[in-house]
Amino acid sequence: MKLMTTLLLTLMVAITAVAQQASAQETAGPAPVDAFFCNYQDGKSMKDLLPVANKFKNWADKNIPESSAWILTPRFAQFTEMPQVLWLGSSPNGNLTGKGLDKWIAAGSELQEEFNRVVRCGAHGLASSVEINAPDGPPGDGVVMFSQCSFADGSDWSKAVAGHKKFATAMRSMGSKGSNWLFFPMLGSPADRDFDYWGVSTFKSYTDYFAAYEIYVTGGGWQKQMEIMNGIASCNVGAATVWDVKLVRQGTP
Repeated sequence: MKLMTTLLLTLMVAITAVAQQASAQETAGPAPVDAFFCNYQDGKSMKDLLPVANKFKNWADKNIPESSAWILTPRFAQFTEMPQVLWLGSSPNGNLTGKGLDKWIAAGSELQEEFNRVVRCGAHGLASSVEINAPDGPPGDGVVMFSQCSFADGSDWSKAVAGHKKFATAMRSMGSKGSNWLFFPMLGSPADRDFDYWGVSTFKSYTDYFAAYEIYVTGGGWQKQMEIMNGIASCNVGAATVWDVKLVRQGTP
């Protein structure tokens, strides 16, 4: 009971901190993002998943039009440790996420069986996504990089958000075309997680991604990151992973 109480209190503090920070931002508040970590069934591949994803798009158009979905495939990662495919979904807020899940439970079972014949999913997690710098809006097809980040001693959620906003603006000023979010783990996260949140950067192509890489490595980016994020947070917990992104559907406003 003591452990459960501690976990619940931790979750409440996390939700409150993110919500308070969002109220101070000019951008939209935190949005729930959920992810299924999956491997293909024997003999199945992306060519089998895409037709089912298209059926989901048509179903969502009628039932959960506000929801977005993407398929992610690892490009730079330790493949023995990564899922073969990640299904990422998002709604604008928790109320719509709950309504959408109720509709899926009530009317999505046949489509779920089609997914099950293509992929088997070993984990389902949910994070709160806070927009940092996304002038091009929600991402479509392209590239996404996830970095594992931890707070410095004495730092907190609001300081991390402010620091990342400042660094993202600096990278944009140096020519980067990336858009940025922070994902704060909320539900379904592993108990032994050794970081606090994900830094998320998206690009429309690998040309844009590696142009930003060059800015970071040789154009003063890492020095600017150290200057801004010193005493706030570090995003060098483990190695970053980079994924191909396929847009399934973009939710309606």
